[in-house]
Amino acid sequence: MSTENKDELEQQDKTIRKSLAMVFIPIFLILILLSIFQNNSKSYLEKQYKKIRNNAYAGTVTNLLPDNNNGRTRAILIDDKFEKKIPFSLYKKLTIGDSLYKEMDSDFEYYILKAKGDTIKRDVNDFYRKKYFDQLNEK
Repeated sequence: MSTENKDELEQQDKTIRKSLAMVFIPIFLILILLSIFQNNSKSYLEKQYKKIRNNAYAGTVTNLLPDNNNGRTRAILIDDKFEKKIPFSLYKKLTIGDSLYKEMDSDFEYYILKAKGDTIKRDVNDFYRKKYFDQLNEK
């Protein structure tokens, strides 16, 4: 292949890459902006806030899953049925046999420590509650 052909192919390659960048970079930026607006919209925040409030569950910790490490959170198994991610600071305090519950229309989970008889109250809806009510108060 001659050097002229190689130069021509390189030029075509640069043109194609530039064209693709001109198409995909704006699309990518638009998707990011839409995601940011959607995640901060009043309806989205209200939906997430109410979803957490309307959730209710109770059970006993049947397994502390040490292999399920996700940075600052750890997983526990509740009644051998469902896995729940909790902050590492709370994970360190739990033992198998401890109980937890969250009532409907509440923002709080309660962990009852079997060994000490203590109860730990955890606000599970702090983030969405603050953002949602901040948006309500802006208007």
